[in-house]
Order: sequence, then C-alpha cells, then structure tokens
Amino acid sequence: MADTWDEIRAHWDSAVQLVDSDRSRSTEEFGAVSGGLGLSQYPVALTGEPGAGKSVLFDALSGLVGVGDVESRRSPDREEGHRTFLLGARKVRISGVVVPGQESIQRERAMNLILSEKTSAQGLIHVVCWGHNKVWDRTGQRALERNVRAPDGTISPDRTREWHLEKELADFEKLCDRIMETGAATRSLRWVIVAVTKTDLFWDRIDEARDYYIPGSGLSRQYQSAESGFCAMLRDLIDHNDRLRVAVLPMSSQLIRHSFSDSLRPRFSQIDSVGVGRLREGFYRSLQRLM
Repeated sequence: MADTWDEIRAHWDSAVQLVDSDRSRSTEEFGAVSGGLGLSQYPVALTGEPGAGKSVLFDALSGLVGVGDVESRRSPDREEGHRTFLLGARKVRISGVVVPGQESIQRERAMNLILSEKTSAQGLIHVVCWGHNKVWDRTGQRALERNVRAPDGTISPDRTREWHLEKELADFEKLCDRIMETGAATRSLRWVIVAVTKTDLFWDRIDEARDYYIPGSGLSRQYQSAESGFCAMLRDLIDHNDRLRVAVLPMSSQLIRHSFSDSLRPRFSQIDSVGVGRLREGFYRSLQRLM
C-alpha cells in the first residue's frame, strides 16, 4: 500500500509543478463540448461539506464557470445534469449529481440515489477545502463565531479553519462508513477523487495541505498514528476495498476572495488565472486516467 500513497502524492506534486512551470507553454484543450448523443452515461457524484465548492467545481469542469467569473451563489438543495466532457480526444457523457452538504431530506435522497443497487455512482468526487468553507448565511456565521471565539473575544483564521476541518472530517467519516457498509457502492464504485479546492487561497502552504490529506506524506509506517484523522479514514476506505482507485488533487475552480469571518480581512488568490487553468488541466488529466 505504500506504493499507492507514493503514487497519489506524485500526482499531487505533478499538478503543483504544472502551476509553477513555464507560463509561456500553451495548455492542452480540455472542457465541455456540446452534443453527446449516443454516448453512454457515466454516473458521477460530488459530495462534501456546505461551502466547500461542489457546485462551482462541477460547473467549472463542464465549462460553465470561467476562471474570472463572479463567485457562485449558494447551490440548490440538489443538482443533476447531463454534460459531455472532452477529456483530451475522448468524449464522455457525465451524469452528475451534486449532493447537498447541509443535512436535509434532499441530501438523504441524493445519498440513497448514488449508493443504491441500480443507480450507484461509478465515480465519486469528494470536495474539501482545508477549512476554507464559505458560510452562506447569518445563522451559520453566528454558529461559527460562537464556536471559535477566544475568551478575549477575538476570532482567528487558524481557529476558524480548525473548526471547519473538524466538521469536514466528520462528514468524510460518515461518507466512508456509508460506502463501506453499502454493498452496491462497494461493487459499483470504481474510483474516488478527493478534490482539495480553493488551493489558490493557501498556495504558500500547499505542502501542508498535501500532508493533511494524503497518507504517508513524510511519515514512516510506525508513525501513522501521527497522521491526520482524514488520512486514517482514507486508509480505512482503501483497506476495505483495495480495488478502489483513489486520487487526491489540488484544485481551484476560479479566482476568489475569502473571509473566515465578517470581522476578519479577506484573503485573495495567491496564483493567477493561468495557474488556475493549469489546475483544471491537471484535474482533467486525472479524470481521464481514472475513467
């Protein structure tokens, strides 16, 4: 299994190197195309916490969101769409479902759909953002501030990010447990991509993010207990189904600004539009490899 994690890390590092490489080099054509009649459908689901960027990622991959477009508004409770992705010279008709992040009847129905005997997804993109979740409303903002405010009344970005990471881990654990407990998912699910989105906001700490999400990053086996809870859960998922192919990739759907709290200064993208385009290119390459 050590070779598997080394390979996953290598694909992550390749995506990072692609962003930092010669900017004069043109990128390969990837994106959405019209048509798609006669192509077989490939069911894919996008999961993750509220505000992680699921819907905007799906729109970006299918060419509906440009790098410089205005940030997306809150996604609806559930989205479905049939879109044709152009993966290099290969056309694949994606039947995509974006599962709501917030607990709701719609979320439960969507989860049942993507893990059922007849409609189980063949691919799953789980969206995370290293604690940089967007809080959509004042109710959520108040809940965040109650949980992260220090005794002296201050709110720090690191404390806020840690709070989001705890919620993100709990969500991932529930997803993995559900996959492992569902026979249909075990039989039908072929691959999982952990899409670490919004990396443009923390590009100066990109190696830290990699080590948080990918097991074995700089650690020998005897020190696996020192890895993050996310790494431990990802190990469990692979150990349960060693046929499942996994990728963990840095991604940014568009250039954005982000505020951990209304009382904190916003953060801005640390890479430019060319870099974001390169991240999309690397993501498409991985889709092509897995499919």
